[in-house]
Amino acid sequence: MRKVAPLPAYHDAVLDEFRALSRPCVAGAEFLLEELESADPDPDERCGLLEDRYEIYTLAIPGCRGTALALALDTARRPPWPCLLLGLMSRRGDLCEAARRRATQHLSLIDPSWEPAHGKD
Repeated sequence: MRKVAPLPAYHDAVLDEFRALSRPCVAGAEFLLEELESADPDPDERCGLLEDRYEIYTLAIPGCRGTALALALDTARRPPWPCLLLGLMSRRGDLCEAARRRATQHLSLIDPSWEPAHGKD
């Protein structure tokens, strides 16, 4: 079973984002979190590779049209890769770019390399 959690420094901030969700959104997010404990995200939801290590994903939350779950898989570790929760994001605008910026901040990276997923540059 894979660990699915925010980085300790951002735990409270991510938890606060979840607390602000409606009940249907919380139920959808909980479903995704349970799935992530045992399965990798759908490759179609992949945004790209950050710093040749972190696979960034944005997942549509079932029952929650306007919000997505952003996460990073730490591929430098042994499988199953740890899943770092980056938080919730509005599905408006460039979702992958917003997730990339959030991951850069959470992981304290400075000018990291970025390889967008096919068709998402």
